[in-house]
Amino acid sequence: MALRVYNTLTREMEEFIPIHGKKVNMYVCGPTVYDHCHLGHARSYISFDVIRRYLCYRGYDVNYISNVTDVDDKILDRARETGQDPFELSARFTRSFIEDMGSLNVKAPDRQPTVTGHITEIIDAIKLLLLKGFAYATPEGNVYYDLTSSMDKIGILSHQTVEGLMEGSGARIDVEEDKKYLLDFVLWKSSSANEPGWDSPWGRGRPGWHIECTAMSMKYGSQQLDIHGGGADLIFPHHEAEIHQSEGCTGKQPFSKYWLHNGFLTIDKEKMSKSLGNFFTIKQVLEEFPPEVIRFFILNTHYRNTIDYSRLHLEEAGRAYERIANTIINVRYAMDSAPEQGGVDPGLYGEIHEAREAFIRSMDEDFNTREALANLFVFSRKVNASMSGNSPDKASLQAVLDLFSEMDDVLGVFGKDISGTQERAAEGLSDGQIDSLIQQREEARRSRDWKMADAIRDELKDKGIVIEDGKEGVRWRRTPA
Repeated sequence: MALRVYNTLTREMEEFIPIHGKKVNMYVCGPTVYDHCHLGHARSYISFDVIRRYLCYRGYDVNYISNVTDVDDKILDRARETGQDPFELSARFTRSFIEDMGSLNVKAPDRQPTVTGHITEIIDAIKLLLLKGFAYATPEGNVYYDLTSSMDKIGILSHQTVEGLMEGSGARIDVEEDKKYLLDFVLWKSSSANEPGWDSPWGRGRPGWHIECTAMSMKYGSQQLDIHGGGADLIFPHHEAEIHQSEGCTGKQPFSKYWLHNGFLTIDKEKMSKSLGNFFTIKQVLEEFPPEVIRFFILNTHYRNTIDYSRLHLEEAGRAYERIANTIINVRYAMDSAPEQGGVDPGLYGEIHEAREAFIRSMDEDFNTREALANLFVFSRKVNASMSGNSPDKASLQAVLDLFSEMDDVLGVFGKDISGTQERAAEGLSDGQIDSLIQQREEARRSRDWKMADAIRDELKDKGIVIEDGKEGVRWRRTPA
């Protein structure tokens, strides 16, 4: 089986063949840190986290770079609004972003460069573009990329005409008066006396938005990337600007062999964004839903498709997540009483092989996590059916858990349940976990699986949870520590 990806550049599904064998240089645009990140950011970084994980699973050596924009007009505007120092503000929200990503089990990039830490590299890249005739400086102290020097690349990623971009781009095109051409974009902008700035050959100023990614990707990735990723809203002007700049600097084409873009997260069919004011921060959503449910909710849609956010949809994702998590927990309970060897093999090894192949087939088709999770539900049902009325031995049950763990190395959603009862005991149980265990106990009692029912009761008792069976159903309470 070959991995295929959808390339925004060609608008086709293509076999994934890195430039340098098994080495993959992957760059994903990071956040502009002027506020707490919202769920749309979570959608993007969880999606690319899974793409990175799957590439590693398939044996690639991935060099993953994702930047942080810590100086920008939005940051300066927010600092003025709040009366804060802009560098302190961006540092605080950088910490907030990293904290959110950790909560959502997003692995840290191999490199996470900041703009303020790479001013020298950015200035050097601008100098090179000026030297090669791809940029021009103005008396006002600004430097622009001259798009008339690479007209053939305009619209290369957005697949639009020059006329279409001018008519439909609106606020995405800067309208500085000292530009030669409307679509030219800023590489360096002068700073006023009360704004942050750095000395440069063109006067005191700061980088434009687009140039940072060119400088950072060339330093930490290579002159040509295998994968460049980000949200679909970055296709124009940001990613097209990167193509102009990077290919202008290096003379090598393409700047990135594959361009991958995640779809939007919407509320009532409208894109979630800070500018529209219709957003929920990751921290707000984490107050109501566990991180693994948020991650499951996002991965249950293909990364290129739009997700419509609602509390109802997250609750549905929570119930779906619990169904698979409960299977994992059930297998662990079954292992407690399973024979060491010689038990009946209810076809589990065959199901494991089929599930692994189905998982790889799904992920090989442009990282289709929705289909992968659907196949995981099928496997989960088959595992439950195989255990019903049979006594598989510990080895076959462990093989089931090993497969769940193998898949979760990619998906990153079931770690707490796979890790077993010892770790759960150390962490304590939430109300939802207690309700789930009680539901499993009731199902065990209905099927007359007294060993399972007693094991659940004993685990709850060990954790200070007393359950009481009555005419009106099961009640539970926590005992004082």
